[in-house]
Amino acid sequence: MIATLGHVAVVVGLAATLFAAAAFALAARGDDRGQAVLGRRAMIAAFGLATLACVAMVTLLLTHDFSVRYVARNNATTTPPFYSVISLWAALEGSILFWTLLASGWASLVLYRYRARLPALMPWVGATLALGIAFFFAVMAWAGDPFVRLTPVDVQGNGPNALLQNHPFMGLHPPLLYLGYTGMAIPFAFGMAALITRRTDEEWLAVVRRWTLVPWILLTAGIVAGAWWSYAVLGWGGYWAWDPVENAALLPWLTATAFIHSSMVAERRGTLRTWTHALVIATFVLTLVGTFLTRSGVVNSVHAFTTSGIGAWFASAILVTLGVALGLLIWRLPELRDKRPPGAVVSRESAFLFNNVLFLGITFAVLFGTLYPVLVEATTGARASVGAPWFNRVNAPIFVALLFLTGVGPALPWGGASWATVRERFAFPILSAVGVVIAAWALGVGGAAPLGILGLATFVLTVMGDEVVRGARSRARSRGEAAPVAVLRLATRNRRRYGGYLAHVGICVMAVAIAVSATLGSDRTATLQPGETLALGAYTITYDQLVRERLASDPRVIETRAELTLAGPQSGAIATALRDYPNSSTAIATPVVRTALGEDLYVTLLAYNPATQTATIRVFINPLVMWIWAGGAIVALGALFAIWPDRRRTAMEAALAAA
Repeated sequence: MIATLGHVAVVVGLAATLFAAAAFALAARGDDRGQAVLGRRAMIAAFGLATLACVAMVTLLLTHDFSVRYVARNNATTTPPFYSVISLWAALEGSILFWTLLASGWASLVLYRYRARLPALMPWVGATLALGIAFFFAVMAWAGDPFVRLTPVDVQGNGPNALLQNHPFMGLHPPLLYLGYTGMAIPFAFGMAALITRRTDEEWLAVVRRWTLVPWILLTAGIVAGAWWSYAVLGWGGYWAWDPVENAALLPWLTATAFIHSSMVAERRGTLRTWTHALVIATFVLTLVGTFLTRSGVVNSVHAFTTSGIGAWFASAILVTLGVALGLLIWRLPELRDKRPPGAVVSRESAFLFNNVLFLGITFAVLFGTLYPVLVEATTGARASVGAPWFNRVNAPIFVALLFLTGVGPALPWGGASWATVRERFAFPILSAVGVVIAAWALGVGGAAPLGILGLATFVLTVMGDEVVRGARSRARSRGEAAPVAVLRLATRNRRRYGGYLAHVGICVMAVAIAVSATLGSDRTATLQPGETLALGAYTITYDQLVRERLASDPRVIETRAELTLAGPQSGAIATALRDYPNSSTAIATPVVRTALGEDLYVTLLAYNPATQTATIRVFINPLVMWIWAGGAIVALGALFAIWPDRRRTAMEAALAAA
């Protein structure tokens, strides 16, 4: 009964979104607001139907109804309730259902928010969003039906993927990514509407910036949470391996970041307008590419789902979307000419342009490295791989150049800068960077990468600090305010600029932490008998005993745990384990991580021998890892501050809308 209800909700949802698309198209062609109202109500109904279908699936998972194939494959009688609920997005069909819920929620929100504004744009925005969501309903109605019945009925169920039930971050990382992915449809819809209606001026950019930054924040948080999850679950001591599905999440983030910077220039200076539209298209298409890579089975990854017929649907959607969007962009190229000549080579416009070129360079490199093995296998049948060393070697210099531009761009004036301005703005930051590098080298920090990134980060932070000080001094002189008060009021009155500065601070923190942790860490592996010790750095680890038992939360899971005693800067009893899940051919690592401000102690059990009670332990000392997570949080906070509503601006917008 519940499964039938869910399937009916999917089919009716498909009909509702197709009706919405038709209503919005009629409203756009005839300027009929009544049709637009019908389209908006149909989209809200589709969101309600997607919600109903998700509630039905969660109910089936919680009640362990193994007559439904998805439940039987991704749930078991012993699965804890938390992992039963989040199994909604743990596998292929459920993740499409969850995606549809989020996408229809975004669409309903933006259509309701602008129900009385932008009458020329919103019908086409609604039609674009409705067609995209109809595609996902159609996938569920045919190729990826999550409510398919299973005969004969399974008795116990297979249980969720072992990796997905070994850490609670399963409840955080995928929803954040999906919220970011689905939210990127909003700027794409506005971009298409602007091209269709020939309203390619700054109006659509002023609206769409906030609707880009919100999913960008969520996507950023999702990527950082995924790195943290990989670090805490996989037991390999790292956080980023250039895995194909990791890359799939990074690709739209790169182009969305380029769009955010490009849109500022297009809105303020009337230049880079073609770039801006192209980046909107690229970002949305790359979300589809990422979904295709994850759900088609064409790449091998610990993140990827199994092979299915859904891949052909997404490949077709990518080709159609790319063809229509690029055709529309080419058609409107004459109307996208820049409104003024490009700035001088040394200007803020040029810095943003170089920034975009570098972002696209990284995007191409990551996309090529991800798809190359797939193309080789498809054309020759041979197996090929592109490993982390290649990605690091190609992308590291581009990231360094981007970090440099992070400091240069905000300090340069629009239009062009004289040599005197360049010298005034950058002399002290360069001297500061050189001084910090020399001091770090004298204190024992070695390696070109850490020292170079530390110097660049110092340069960027000094440039931004100098900008803040200049603004505060000017305001303090003109208004007689104290320096802290002047800074606070400047920040609250120019949230976009100072929020951007804070986000750039987070990028600097992350860059230094990644460079140091990737190059200055150490590790050691040893096979120990009970009572033997392993020493690394200032830490000494004593192996006490091997314990093998069933988990109380899930008796089908057997945990083999090495109990250890830690001595050093941190001390006490610790344990690291391997867990054997009935649906996994390999044991899943459960490392122990002791985190401090300066470094992490990371201990993982690689192997064991019950007969001799020996355990093979690998120990890592990873410096500054916690600052990667902290830097990601600073980036998100900075972007959130940049889009936080200003009461005066909100009141002004309301007055203009009323007029």
